[in-house]
Amino acid sequence: MTTKQEYIDALNRMVEVYDNLDGCMSAINIFNEGVHLLEGLVNEHFEEKAETNYEHFKDEIIQNVKYALAVVNGELKPCADTNCDECEFKGSGKCVERVKEWLKKPHKKKTYKLSQFEYDLIQTYRGGNTDCNLSDRRILRELKDKGYFKCVGYDTKIHDVLEACEVREDGNC
Repeated sequence: MTTKQEYIDALNRMVEVYDNLDGCMSAINIFNEGVHLLEGLVNEHFEEKAETNYEHFKDEIIQNVKYALAVVNGELKPCADTNCDECEFKGSGKCVERVKEWLKKPHKKKTYKLSQFEYDLIQTYRGGNTDCNLSDRRILRELKDKGYFKCVGYDTKIHDVLEACEVREDGNC
């Protein structure tokens, strides 16, 4: 990891080189080194960290699940309302430890498997509001009522579907 002073020094060198730039290769090389150092800073500073299950579900845990939670088909459920055979943490006898491990793991986004027609249709909404749900669009809502978009919930954001969808060959989710 580069120190703050190294970045300041690189910026000062770049300013000095820019002020004296006359086509000299050594000046251009110093300038390029500074640019690469700053590029490293930007990449380091804005490095995307994978969202954990805790970060993804924290509001839902606080509002709905409270204390003991279960995970069934990728969705949070209160442990008391869940059959152990349906829960992802079953069979260990150590549910609390497995829940803690699961909360720390990177969140895996659901993949929405769409028919070619569904995919082509939902693509027409790619430039719209990122907070728009499937149910906010009359055509999509009516098609879902008729059996299309089986793998997508009414309250799912269109933007989320577009980010994590794939076209399926058969008729299954």
